[in-house]
Amino acid sequence: MTVGTLDREAMKACRERIDNLTKPIYSLAQLEVIAERLAGIYKEPKPHDLRYGVILFCADHVGPTSDMAHSLQRVTRFHEGRTATQGGASKLKAPVYVVDVGLGCDTSDLSTIATMPVVKEPRSGEKALSKQECQEAIAIGVSWAKRLHEEGIEAVALGHIGEGAYLQALLVTAKVTGVAVDTLLAAYHKKLEIDNDSTYRDTSVMNETADTIDDIVRLAGADIAALVGFVLGAAACRMAIVFDNAITGAAVVAATAIEPNVIEYVFPSAAYDDAVHQEQMKYLQMKPYLYYDVSIDEGLGATMGLSILDASMHMLNDMKTFVEANVAAAEDGPGNERQENPDNYKKGKA
Repeated sequence: MTVGTLDREAMKACRERIDNLTKPIYSLAQLEVIAERLAGIYKEPKPHDLRYGVILFCADHVGPTSDMAHSLQRVTRFHEGRTATQGGASKLKAPVYVVDVGLGCDTSDLSTIATMPVVKEPRSGEKALSKQECQEAIAIGVSWAKRLHEEGIEAVALGHIGEGAYLQALLVTAKVTGVAVDTLLAAYHKKLEIDNDSTYRDTSVMNETADTIDDIVRLAGADIAALVGFVLGAAACRMAIVFDNAITGAAVVAATAIEPNVIEYVFPSAAYDDAVHQEQMKYLQMKPYLYYDVSIDEGLGATMGLSILDASMHMLNDMKTFVEANVAAAEDGPGNERQENPDNYKKGKA
């Protein structure tokens, strides 16, 4: 897969329009930056009417907090269409896709859930994926990126369902960013007021060596590996990708380590009071746009992040320029020589 760079000419033309909208120059901050980046992604100075989508990859991990019956309840709510994520997605007319790549429960009777298990049973001791399993999980993610692209989806929110994935997200983040695993574990345990972390240290995946990015992704488990594949595939298809918490963030961090150009296509949604997520933001040099103080994952934060992309598109397309509105811009303001006045525009056309 080849992930192309952004179209700088489209971005330049988009920025020129943004600077000429009837507002103080640079006053809409990140909405302006988002619109400019979307122009570069789609090679279109004025992208509009984007089609949005949401995808969740699901897997359970055996560990001290695992409750696979809970995973079945969560997936069933998606099957029945009664989740907060689906409610938010419906406002954007965004279809929601749920892909089971390794849940400990049987989802074959849930017709709206795509059952594609890479790991047939949750692993005792959190063993790393085999090379073949890792490749299969990544390939599943890539295939879903291509499918959504073929269906016309242009911007997609990432999500996850399953128990016990946080440890894998922590490990992937530490391995890629270089932050000590013990540092992240200590912060996590302090937050949860856990005194004895031996159960976390006993998992065999903690003792796995990971000298290459391929080894690191094998440590991630089927869900994060599939998310990595999806991010790579979506970026190669020039789709905008919105992520939220530490688990989807781990996939983005790993994908950017594999293909640096991926960074141009990803957008952070929500901020979390979580050391792993915060280290991911430092590594990616990003700041999330929103803060909800929610604990629900299931792609809710990323889905709400799509609304920020949508707001930037409304800014770009629904606001008028000074020329279109026949309004004079201040010639001695900060937008001087950037903002075109109606009279000057008419003289230039004369």
